[in-house]
Amino acid sequence: MKKRLSIMLLVAMMASVLAACGSSPAASDQAGTQGEGAAETTQQAAGDETAEGDETAAPAAGELSDKVITIALASEPNTLIPSVNFIGNPVQYILRNVYEPLVVSNYSDVSLQKTGLCTDWEYLDDTHIHITLREGVHFHNGEELTTADIQYLFEQGKLGAMASDVYGFYDPSQFEIEDDYNMVLVLNEPYAQAFEMLGFNNFEVVNKTELEAAGGAGAQVQYLAGAGTGKYKLKEWVPGEYIELERNEDYWDKDNMGYYAGFKYVFINDTNARALAVQSGDVDIATDMMLSDFATYDADPNVNAVLLDDNKVSTIFLNSGKGGPLEDVRVRHAVSLLIDKNALRQVANAGYGELCDTVIATNGPMGDGICESDTAAVDVEGAKALLEEAGYANGLTLRMRGTSVTPMMSMVQEQLRAGGIEVEFELAETPVHFAALAEGDFDMYASTQQYALYSEPVRCTDGIKYDYSAVMGGCGYQNEEYSAIAARCYALADLTERKAAYAELQKMFREEYVSIGLYTSKTFVLTRPGIENIELWGLGLTNFSNIYGD
Repeated sequence: MKKRLSIMLLVAMMASVLAACGSSPAASDQAGTQGEGAAETTQQAAGDETAEGDETAAPAAGELSDKVITIALASEPNTLIPSVNFIGNPVQYILRNVYEPLVVSNYSDVSLQKTGLCTDWEYLDDTHIHITLREGVHFHNGEELTTADIQYLFEQGKLGAMASDVYGFYDPSQFEIEDDYNMVLVLNEPYAQAFEMLGFNNFEVVNKTELEAAGGAGAQVQYLAGAGTGKYKLKEWVPGEYIELERNEDYWDKDNMGYYAGFKYVFINDTNARALAVQSGDVDIATDMMLSDFATYDADPNVNAVLLDDNKVSTIFLNSGKGGPLEDVRVRHAVSLLIDKNALRQVANAGYGELCDTVIATNGPMGDGICESDTAAVDVEGAKALLEEAGYANGLTLRMRGTSVTPMMSMVQEQLRAGGIEVEFELAETPVHFAALAEGDFDMYASTQQYALYSEPVRCTDGIKYDYSAVMGGCGYQNEEYSAIAARCYALADLTERKAAYAELQKMFREEYVSIGLYTSKTFVLTRPGIENIELWGLGLTNFSNIYGD
């Protein structure tokens, strides 16, 4: 699913260029960078730890604000129905306040906490997971959360837009309901990340009554009334103007109520206009800011520039499974020698993020901590020698798919041309583009691979077990040894053994130049001073449900 947004997400990040190049602070710094001026920004660009601004003390239980926070979104959503339907990132700024995932997880290491809707879980074997729901949790319509809601959610998820990406790992027809609060989830096959996945935005819990009445996975309504368990509930949606939430006074966790009285979401398409709205005080938070503008706003004492490490890995997928030139490891190696990742990071990511040389984030939960790209240099002559050895002394042409030509794609074209590789762009509307990826009709394309769902990038590269349609593209890499390692990555329940398998896979990825990992990404949010505790959750989405402050 993430790959379906990959090109569009890259376009949003590539709009302009910042002069200096830098690297990100540690992934565990979820609260983000709250700098105090241009000096700190310069240090960050040099790779130093980022300075933190003064923090407002967390409110004590019961000390709630009567303020309504106004948030500027880049666009208005067309639906507020979570989980079973495909929804883009902007709507999640709203949904996470209304709905909650089955389990709570820490984004930086995907560790699970027993503080959410699910209070206990146990692997009975490698395909059966027993879970216990929290008693006394009520949806906004007053109904209590039970296992019947979870059963229906998975059944509809299997029919919805995310069936293959996430719900497809489960077999709800085999689920066993013991009582209102206990049930056994059943997997189609061993999958080590199965339970971690339940902490992602794909599994926000929805009331069965409301979802069923709306048509389940085929629901066409704009929103569901009373279907969430979250700290806030929908108050009003005025199309074209705003969406407003109000605090859920009956929230199940009285010690962790929503701090603000509500949220009002307004829609401002232009990035600069969103920033001006924060500076003028018309809105409290602006989302989806351009990374190239971070230094400017970080130096402005009237606003708070928050840089969050979502650590998704930007990748150029090389199709080696269709019998084309990229089936030859020498050609893939030549491509890697021509790619200047620092230059691409500068253009596409404003110089932020860590360089990567696989699809797994170096500092991620399954990263091996190695990044040869930090010291690797472009080698045009070495690339030409490899191409000549592979039978392409006079060069070759590769087709790169996309929905539009971005600055990053143009730079890739120029970098490869220096070694004798011509890149022809094949552009199409989004549905046609992804249909072509699903058929393997490409040589190259750019994508963003998930940090928290670290098993997905492995699926995208394993061309023996997963075809192009299963992962909407990938690289179709046909290698039995690689596929066997990947299978262990999917299935090993023991964390130490699983990390060792991922380390083996990343080593082979580098040796075989399976595709080109580039750099990790950042998320930039602008707020007025005094707002604290902006977090990341799920698949790297921004979470405002726990913010507090002046």
